[in-house]
Amino acid sequence: MPDINETLQGNTPAPDTDQTVTEQVEAPATEQLDAFAAGVEEARAAETAEAAPAVTPPADPAAVVDPAAPAAPVEGEGGQPAAPAAADPNAAPAAPAAPAPVEAPKSVEDEIKDLGITNERTQKRFRDLSERASEADSLRERAGKVADWEQTIQSTGATPQQFGATLLYLTDINSGDPVRMNRAYETMEAELKFLGEKLGREAPGFDPLAAHPDLAEKVKTGDLDRAAAVELVQHRQRGVLQTEQQQNQQRVSQSKQEEDKGLQAVADLGAQLRASDPQFQQKFAYLLPAIEIIQSTLPPAQWASAAHQAYLRLPAIPAAAPAVATRPNNPARASAAPAVPATPKNPSDAFSFGVAEAQAQGR
Repeated sequence: MPDINETLQGNTPAPDTDQTVTEQVEAPATEQLDAFAAGVEEARAAETAEAAPAVTPPADPAAVVDPAAPAAPVEGEGGQPAAPAAADPNAAPAAPAAPAPVEAPKSVEDEIKDLGITNERTQKRFRDLSERASEADSLRERAGKVADWEQTIQSTGATPQQFGATLLYLTDINSGDPVRMNRAYETMEAELKFLGEKLGREAPGFDPLAAHPDLAEKVKTGDLDRAAAVELVQHRQRGVLQTEQQQNQQRVSQSKQEEDKGLQAVADLGAQLRASDPQFQQKFAYLLPAIEIIQSTLPPAQWASAAHQAYLRLPAIPAAAPAVATRPNNPARASAAPAVPATPKNPSDAFSFGVAEAQAQGR
């Protein structure tokens, strides 16, 4: 089911993606690891480019041989072309060229040495990041396997109770314990009876004609053969199953439409709150638990209204205290010493004293 937390924030989730809040928080860490790995690869490429030998052009341009030109014939005695050398029939066949050795991946210590990292603190940081990168790859692989397994289970349409009963049934079969194997047999009998009722087929403890008294009466009077009557029961049950399947598909389609409408209403609410409340992002952190309960307990048609009510019940967040303005420094003062004496030396200096005091106050 789509997450209405992202929809309320205005972040539309990608199709077929069930990303949890924890994965969203851990995503920047994975991106940092990927960026670190890209930096290491770039350093390797730069080092390889510096270590590659330069190609020295030949001194004599005439000595350059055109690979497309035919080879010059080798002259023999008397100026005649020499005959090609005959192959030795006793010579051993030429050995095939050995494949180029595959370079083994470098260790972390080799990477540190190649990159020229000498600071111990930087080396430790490099080792930690390398270890985290390898752990991230392992966790990413395991998470992919778990996601595939969950998708496989969901594709069967089994409920958690059915899946648990299936695992118990398989465990009983493979246990070798007669008591548990008898339990597996009884479980299989119950499943056969269930399938017999759905398909109209005979099964242990189930008579297909029991639910169709009209056909049972014809069989009793001899107007209809039992095998033909059972076939008619199966034909009726196929029609019932097709009707149920169509109804289920309609319910799934209707549920999807209701979810889409609910998500759209939540998205509109999020856009309205972001535009009207400058503290929306700060308040949203306190709203997350309530939204999770709303999505799991209420129908999609009530998601937006319930989220809005929960938002209105949030307490006001106090505004940040304004920064205290500091007195500007007087550039005319060369040191922290007082610019003027506390009192004028004589009455004639009163005017100069007032001017200096005003400058010291930044006026």
